[in-house]
Amino acid sequence: MRKILPLIAALAICSAASAKDFNEKKVVLNLAVISDTHVNGYATVPAYKFRSALIQERDYASRFGGLDGVVVVGDLADSPAWNAAKYTEIDDWKRLYESVFNPVEMPMAYTVGNHDIWKEWTTNTYKEAKQFTTRLGGDYYLREVGDPAMAEQFECRHNVIGGYHILAITPDGRDPVVYPEESIRWLDENLRAITEAEPDKYVIVITHAMIYGTIYGSFLDDTYPRHVGYWSTKVLTDVLSKYPQAVVFGGHLHFPLNDPRSVWQGDFTVMGTASTRYMAIDNGGYDDMAGLTIMRDKDEFSQGILLQFDNKGNMRAVRMDFYNQATIGEPWTMKHPCADKSHLAKYSHPRRTALNTAPVLSEVSASDEGLTGDGKHRVSVTWPAAKDDEFAHTYFLSVSRDGTVVTERKILSDFYHEPRTPLMKKTWTRTLELEPGSYEISLRATDSWDAVSNTVTTSISLR
Repeated sequence: MRKILPLIAALAICSAASAKDFNEKKVVLNLAVISDTHVNGYATVPAYKFRSALIQERDYASRFGGLDGVVVVGDLADSPAWNAAKYTEIDDWKRLYESVFNPVEMPMAYTVGNHDIWKEWTTNTYKEAKQFTTRLGGDYYLREVGDPAMAEQFECRHNVIGGYHILAITPDGRDPVVYPEESIRWLDENLRAITEAEPDKYVIVITHAMIYGTIYGSFLDDTYPRHVGYWSTKVLTDVLSKYPQAVVFGGHLHFPLNDPRSVWQGDFTVMGTASTRYMAIDNGGYDDMAGLTIMRDKDEFSQGILLQFDNKGNMRAVRMDFYNQATIGEPWTMKHPCADKSHLAKYSHPRRTALNTAPVLSEVSASDEGLTGDGKHRVSVTWPAAKDDEFAHTYFLSVSRDGTVVTERKILSDFYHEPRTPLMKKTWTRTLELEPGSYEISLRATDSWDAVSNTVTTSISLR
């Protein structure tokens, strides 16, 4: 690979004066980071959501000097290689992008998702991915500075936008998700060269599969029965752990950015990207599920990130809720990479778990709403939303008769629906159908860090 800079500098030592996380008045780079657009035509709902995401990213970034580039973390198309006719999905993706941006003026970097090629990731992935280079055309690759052979043979792409490096690496197998030795070595060598030359700047790494054991969703392989190691990868961790400047974006899982676990810091930084198309969630057995990991309201969703860097190298991620045309909570802010790795402390999950407080429930009540056609009682169970320093993630409702549990309900809160916590539901209700008798109803809640609330109870007699 080419030499980045002639001099090698030391990783910056952070002082109190340099500890400010981000200066929004001196933004030097704005990048739209999105994933899982799943474009399946030019006039479909996914197409509308993709185009809307680009427009909202552009308009929000205009407050800070304007958007400089777009990063797409895989699954651009939905199934473009399943037959020759479906290659038009790539053409539609290009038309949609160019309805908002000129690719020469607004560079785009991407990595290849499992939906972007035939039969997901295999040893044929790189051959099949050539459809993107062919159909997108040369204007989409003007910011690539890496070894052309690695891009051609392994989809290892090195872009530079606004002075920041973006490394894209693509798997060649699933179950588990794996990468060829050449690609892993390429990632290591590039991260070493870039960080030795510019030690106090972040380096962006994009790959469609999440890094196992990091952000929200990256543990799904532990509970989801489909395949083995399909949703995340373990094989890049050793390389990434050597570079505290690495900030990794994964897609694939569509998990909501509202959850505080969607950012993670350990030896490096990881952020989720959600999806512009629809939402997925834990395999948690919740009410109102359409499948093991998708809610019935999964399509009322579209999210992404505006990634920003200031003139000191500090980083900020603004979580974008495209569906509600809003931003989500407070931005994630991180100071530039430091020799003492203090920039990696703020979003450490063990630290945040230790600082977390458990949800608090006030009461639960139940009322008999009358008989159903088969002689059961329709019972309405109501409770005020839990109080929490962030929000309650899940409610657990249990109904017992004579000490024996007769029904249990697991209810996902509406945190993923609302860009701001104060907009979440104030009151919850669930309707149950129960035989005549006396019942005790208990309720508890957990938050995103698995802290358990107090238990509140009520009783009801049905005759």
